[in-house]
Amino acid sequence: MRAIVRPVWFATTALGVLAMPLTTHAQAQAPATKGTTPAANAAAPAPAPAPAPAMRISSAKLTEVLATVNGEKITRGDLLDFLSRYEIPPENEEQIYNDAIETLVNMKLVSQFLTRQNIKVSDDRVTEAVNQLEKQLKADGSSLAQALVESNKSMNEVREEYANRIRWIDYVKLRGTDAELKKYAESHKDLLSGSQIRASHILKRVEPTTTPAEKEAIKQKLISLKKDIEAKKITFAEAANKNSEDPANSENGGGDIGFFGLNSGIVEEFGQAAFALKPGVISDPVETPYGFHLILITDRQEKPKVDYEQNKPLILNAYAAELQKDLLMSQRKSAKIEIKPMPTDLFVKAPAPTTAPVPAGATKNAAPGTPKPAK
Repeated sequence: MRAIVRPVWFATTALGVLAMPLTTHAQAQAPATKGTTPAANAAAPAPAPAPAPAMRISSAKLTEVLATVNGEKITRGDLLDFLSRYEIPPENEEQIYNDAIETLVNMKLVSQFLTRQNIKVSDDRVTEAVNQLEKQLKADGSSLAQALVESNKSMNEVREEYANRIRWIDYVKLRGTDAELKKYAESHKDLLSGSQIRASHILKRVEPTTTPAEKEAIKQKLISLKKDIEAKKITFAEAANKNSEDPANSENGGGDIGFFGLNSGIVEEFGQAAFALKPGVISDPVETPYGFHLILITDRQEKPKVDYEQNKPLILNAYAAELQKDLLMSQRKSAKIEIKPMPTDLFVKAPAPTTAPVPAGATKNAAPGTPKPAK
């Protein structure tokens, strides 16, 4: 499945923007699991019998500048702090570097936007947030001083990060009036109600090196395949087993990926296209960061309409995520962003674990992955 990587201080909800799941730009790969979400199935490599040792960011050259956003620097130290809690598969180093840098760029863009909007936060509120962090670290057997050393950050940098998080929350609440949230809830019923669909898909992968002409040829092949299925020359399941490049379909599962909802962590393009379909209808080719898909909906489980007052926090979080996405799209149009290629000495092998083996099915210190939908 694909791991969703967040820096330590990111909120776990969309209210702390800086809680943006790394979707199009930033998703680190891990072995695929049968029945995971479309994003996972489409992109994860086949499981390896003997995985190579995990990698970590080198602690050397922490002040080296890796990117700038309108003149503000992103250093190796920033990247180290971002990825320090996650195991990094050696085969995905460059992808993870690109994804992480893109997310750090997004963080800078949001911070700069909030400054231009004159969104401020008092020192007392930041101090309160840092005090809560310190209490949490003590409860976990650590300390703030130790965390600062391990992440190579100063207290001022931590306070700045928390200030940005609080400023974003304030901005979301400023924009998210009751009228605006009710309007959003009405137009996003499937997302908010938790309705689920069961889908099958056929994936033809697209790589970063794929040319526009090659992409068009892939798309036309899927269009032709869709016509054959609709003409009953072949079933969707047979077509998936024969043509899909989803590693999770290696057991000839007919492309079935089980039930999932719009809030299951799937790639937005896939989810929106799937929920727009009626059961039994095959989509036109849908492009995601992983390639082109044909999608077939085989079942749908509707849930009752969400009560606005009871679910206002959920609605606000979903609204904040969309607000953030739109903001970043607009800010990138005018921003001056410079990103260096990944330094060849950025990653080093992580030390071998000295503790007891992790039980089957678990991954020690792994980034939180997309949940497995029920079938």
